[in-house]
Amino acid sequence: MRDCKLLEQLMLAMESSSLCVRVNAQGQIVWISEMLKQLDTQQAFSTGMPLSKLLHADMRGQLLDQFDYSVAQQSHWQGTIKLSLGNRRPDWFKAIYVPLYDDEQCLQEQILMLQDISREVFLDELLNETRFDHTTGLPTRVDLIADIKRVNTQTVAIIDIRKFRSYADFYGLEFGDRLLLNFSESCKAFFYPRHINMYRLYGDKFALLPSFRMVPALFEQQLQRFYAHIIDHHIEVNGANVALDIAIGMGVGKAKLLQLAESALARAKTVFSGQRIHVVNEREFSASNSINWLPKIQSAIKNNRFINYYQPIRSSNGQRPDYFEALVRMRDGDKDIPPGFFLDKAKTTRYYPEITRRVVEQAVVHSAEYDVQISVNVSIEDILNSETVAFISDQLEAYPQSRLIFEITETESTEDFSMVDEFTRRVRSLGAEIAIDDFGVGYSNFSRLIQLRPDYLKIDGSIIKNILEDASSASILNGMISICRELKIPMVAEFVETEQVNGYLTEQQIEFLQGYYIGRPSPDIIKLN
Repeated sequence: MRDCKLLEQLMLAMESSSLCVRVNAQGQIVWISEMLKQLDTQQAFSTGMPLSKLLHADMRGQLLDQFDYSVAQQSHWQGTIKLSLGNRRPDWFKAIYVPLYDDEQCLQEQILMLQDISREVFLDELLNETRFDHTTGLPTRVDLIADIKRVNTQTVAIIDIRKFRSYADFYGLEFGDRLLLNFSESCKAFFYPRHINMYRLYGDKFALLPSFRMVPALFEQQLQRFYAHIIDHHIEVNGANVALDIAIGMGVGKAKLLQLAESALARAKTVFSGQRIHVVNEREFSASNSINWLPKIQSAIKNNRFINYYQPIRSSNGQRPDYFEALVRMRDGDKDIPPGFFLDKAKTTRYYPEITRRVVEQAVVHSAEYDVQISVNVSIEDILNSETVAFISDQLEAYPQSRLIFEITETESTEDFSMVDEFTRRVRSLGAEIAIDDFGVGYSNFSRLIQLRPDYLKIDGSIIKNILEDASSASILNGMISICRELKIPMVAEFVETEQVNGYLTEQQIEFLQGYYIGRPSPDIIKLN
């Protein structure tokens, strides 16, 4: 008797804290949990009505067949279902369907237990909108970055249509879009059978990436064949044959492949060199900038010559407080050298953690001294370094009046995401906030985004740079705006270089703006404040 009483209490506790529906053997709803009633704001269903009316019409027939099969087999069913709760968006749930029988194996009741996943489905749909270019249907830079990591490729190419703007200016924008579409179709017909994928970057620029780790010499050979192919085959647009001239740049290396390919394309566009494929190799690129940085880094650490510059980040509507981003510089004589020259080299040495600590130390002191909020970039290397994390904690505790934001980069480059989560919890407990940097490139895992719940999202600068000329960049931005509005996370746009871009982003109600138009980095935070 006592066991029955405990079982009754257990069932009551489970039913009151879950999304659950009980249905009799005739298929009529006999009980609805309170939590599910709260989701049914339109009072779309009630006891006594058939279960079939609760199921969305798109899936109703399929689900009822699944339930009947489970009853016949005396087994449960689990999967994803969509319900008709009368809400603005579809209501998606993970579901477990369990038929219950009496001692004679006759069906007595049916239980449907649910887990609401509508938010995750909605965010995935928004992301999917940013992954494909509206004009050509090609995947965008978002997928390209992810595929470069997945394939672990050693080569990427970029194609540019020479003088494309003259076609659009002369024949109109609709003709230009049709030309891009037909060109992309011609490219796909040539490259896809050769295991090479194509992506729309922006404007008339397309990226090419092998679907496996292809030898660079073979990839260059395929590009050469395509060059000859496009010369022999004109592109048909609205009944007219267009003879296109293209430029191709190819990057080869282990890192920064897009940067190498862009550099190669820039060379290809400088002069017309027939059907030549311009190639920039990482080793050659590094050799052209072959300064021995190690002694300079050692000397700068020893003599405290790593200093912070600060760039203002302005509220677009004045309703939020402005803040500043700390940008490290290495003082060398009368020059302050930007991090692009030395930071990647420093990451391969034991001196990199010391640079991060110098930046954090100055930011904490200046934030407390001048009563301003300052953001600091931290990489996965920083977060995985226990001594660096301990140093950051000590500094925040020593200056409780400081207000810091930690911009986390490369969150997809580590499988141990728990360390990132632990870092964010630790610094937040000490009064700091969290931003995700370079959002829009490669961030396909929304469960991580939701788990971190950042205080700010910084839009990748490559999207903002082309926002006025490139429809795909605008589409990606619109998708991210929808995501951030849904999650109630303010956005920060980098690379705001002109009045036109500033005006456009302000109209889109991007909360914070950063770039040379807003203000250049300066070592003197007093003048900026």
